[in-house]
Amino acid sequence: MPKDSTQKVNNLFLIGAGFTKAVFPNAPLNKDLLPVLCKGTPCTTLKKYSKEHNTNDVEIILTHLDLEILQPKAKRQTALKKLRKTIDRQLAEYFGQYRFKEEILDKSTWLKEFVDLFQPNDAIISLNYDCLLEGILDYYEVWSPKGGYAVLDSNPLLGSEFPQNEKNIRIFKLHRSEHFIEDPDLMNKTKTSIGFPVDESIYPRSGKNRHLGYGMGMSEARNYIIAPSFVKTPHQDIEIMMLKALKTAESVKNFVIIGCGLRKEDSFLWLLLTNFLNQPINNRKLITVDPYAENIKAKICDHYFVDINNFINIKLLSNSLESVIKQLINELHDNNA
Repeated sequence: MPKDSTQKVNNLFLIGAGFTKAVFPNAPLNKDLLPVLCKGTPCTTLKKYSKEHNTNDVEIILTHLDLEILQPKAKRQTALKKLRKTIDRQLAEYFGQYRFKEEILDKSTWLKEFVDLFQPNDAIISLNYDCLLEGILDYYEVWSPKGGYAVLDSNPLLGSEFPQNEKNIRIFKLHRSEHFIEDPDLMNKTKTSIGFPVDESIYPRSGKNRHLGYGMGMSEARNYIIAPSFVKTPHQDIEIMMLKALKTAESVKNFVIIGCGLRKEDSFLWLLLTNFLNQPINNRKLITVDPYAENIKAKICDHYFVDINNFINIKLLSNSLESVIKQLINELHDNNA
């Protein structure tokens, strides 16, 4: 069984889209998503918002869509809600192509070394919709979906013979995931829970020779992914996940940012970082791995009215992830000694 989740966490990793792009260079960022979504029934509506607001930024376009949905008694509200679910489904289907496949190791040989970053009781906040990270960690037997997602219960079909999450590494998917399922409660149809299926396409080791759905209401279940928008209304399970992520940030020694630009409008990430910085703990490190790490540091320093260099050790690894893994491992080991 997984160890007690209250055990001390030394390292908190914040992993953004830069990680997926390191493996799949053609993987899109938010700014590249409009062509992906502009297919079928959503296309006319998305083009309408794009033209009205003179932008191709999908986040701004979907924000206007969400705001119109929120208008009470809007004439098109029902149709727009249906359209919004279609967009979510399209995104989930699209990001499914970035699941782990063994052949990616031929070009990304650094992944075998990458998994050595993660130590027992570490926590990982993933901002990515795709399941690439989980597939890699599962393949190298570093992590398992059985008890491996913060807050979310293991799939009820995972028996005692299923690979255990022995290192108690927990993953927080705060922006949801292409494989998450919102499943109706059979006893109370107004309630839902978030779960996940298990098969080899997602988890190459744990899911091998298995094809397990989630829950009993699969005919009414839907993908739980929320397309990028400034209007966010997360499920209660995700809200609890966010609270636990904040709590985790209070006590960690190392906060490691990988492939995440810390956009100003992502208020929860800034709250998370502030909670880490606002603790009277000595010898802590804030480590940023990014080709533009200096820019990210400047953004962080500008955000706070005090000089954070006076009470936190900031380390910048200004290069691609694959080229600084050994250096990053050394930084983490130095602080955990």
